[in-house]
Amino acid sequence: MADKKVTALTSLGTATAREDLLHVIDDPGGTPTNKKVTIGEYANALMAPVTLSDAAAMGGALTEATHAGRVVLVPNVGQDSVITLPTPIAGMTFEFINSDGASGGLAAADGHDVQIATAGTSIFYAGSVMHHDTNETGQTSAAVFPNGTNHYRLNILLHAGFHIWLTAVSTTVWAISGWVASVDAPTFT
Repeated sequence: MADKKVTALTSLGTATAREDLLHVIDDPGGTPTNKKVTIGEYANALMAPVTLSDAAAMGGALTEATHAGRVVLVPNVGQDSVITLPTPIAGMTFEFINSDGASGGLAAADGHDVQIATAGTSIFYAGSVMHHDTNETGQTSAAVFPNGTNHYRLNILLHAGFHIWLTAVSTTVWAISGWVASVDAPTFT
C-alpha cells in the first residue's frame, strides 16, 4: 500500500468492529514507539473498573487519567472518607459503586460516611439522587436535590449501598444522578 495521509483513508463509520485495529504511539512523551491495538482491547483497557483502596477513599483525589470514564469501586471504608473529583472538563464522567471489587461487597451497612466532593467550592452539583430508606417497612424513596449554586459535596451517610453517576457539563457543574440506600438521607452541602 502506498503511503497515505490518515485524513485520506476511508472511514469505517458504523461498520467499526472490536477486532479492527488502531495505530497508537506508545509513550509519546518519553520514547515513542509505534504499536497496534484492537478497538476491543482499547475499549476494555479504558473502561476497566478502578478499585479505590481504603486509604485512597479516605482522602483521595481522583484523576482524569486514572478514574474518568470508568467504574470506581468504593470499598467498605474504615473511617469517614472524602473522595475529591478533579476539575470538570465537559463530557468527563465518573460512576461510583460501593463494592470491595473482586473480594465482594458490603455484608451490612457501612459504619462510616463517604463524601464525594468537587475540586473546589465554586464547582457545583446539578440533578438529583434518589434515597431509598432502609429503615422503613414500606421501603420509601425520595429524591434529594442540590441547589445548583453552592452545593459542592455529596454526603452519603452510613450507606447500605449506592450507585452514583457524574457527568461534567461545564468547568463548574457536575450533573449528578443515582441512588443511595441508607437509614439517613444523603445530603448536599
